[in-house]
Amino acid sequence: MRRFAALVFLVFAACGSIGAQAHTISLAYKAGDTYKYALHTVLDYKIGAEGFAIPFNLEMTGKQTITVKSVDSSGTADVTVELGDLSVKTTTNGVTNTTTTGAPTNFEMKVASDGRIVAVNGSSFTNGSLPGVSGTGGGLVTAILPDHAVKPGDTWTKDYDQANPMGTGAVHMTSKNKYLRDEQVKNVSTAVVQSNIVSNLDLTIDMSAVAGQAGSLLPTGAGAGLQSLSMKGTTTSDVTSWIDTGARRVVKTHSSGSIDATMTLNMAAGATTPGLTGPITFKGTQTTDMNPA
Repeated sequence: MRRFAALVFLVFAACGSIGAQAHTISLAYKAGDTYKYALHTVLDYKIGAEGFAIPFNLEMTGKQTITVKSVDSSGTADVTVELGDLSVKTTTNGVTNTTTTGAPTNFEMKVASDGRIVAVNGSSFTNGSLPGVSGTGGGLVTAILPDHAVKPGDTWTKDYDQANPMGTGAVHMTSKNKYLRDEQVKNVSTAVVQSNIVSNLDLTIDMSAVAGQAGSLLPTGAGAGLQSLSMKGTTTSDVTSWIDTGARRVVKTHSSGSIDATMTLNMAAGATTPGLTGPITFKGTQTTDMNPA
């Protein structure tokens, strides 16, 4: 009897699997679309130099509005991202500072139909962020979506490079992805997709190309003596996104990951930096949540 019951269960399970229909879950934004999210990012790093390590923690919350300006024939969307009501709390070596701003900050992004961020303000890196680390500069965070129809349980891989328009080298990314399940989010039917992304960094940023746009995670105060920054290392991200299967847009995303990278300050002959001298190491973890607002 038990064998018969097990056989019946397997037959019904097989029928359910056969009946699952593959469908497209790539993004399909339309000009004029507007989406609002609540953003929450937490960093827990140790920044090392000269034989010691400084704990660095950051927590950022804010509101994010994404407006689609146009979509080209390949499905890549030009969007404007507005970040407002930002609250940033940083703790460096035990000293905590909190800054808030109600004035929104706007920047432009190009988002491919598979979720890859192609460019930010004309650059493939977000100003003020660490390359390959999602969430350190805000903006859209999403899993890597397939180029073909899929059903729950399907997997795919995708490798790609982010060029460095501000110098030489690139970020090489490898991703292993899976369509986990279907799930309702506030009465919206979504496909839940998980991506395990490994980014290998090997690049040099020309400071003359940055032109003072570096953010708080990059060293400042070196003046004209700092000619370039070299970054080598690895970041990992485990990104889960809920994709609206009807409107084909990101409903929400949770991302967690780690970084182990080394930055070298390349100074002009005879110049020195008044702050930390290289190489500077970054080790730690980060999480980002992007929820409907």
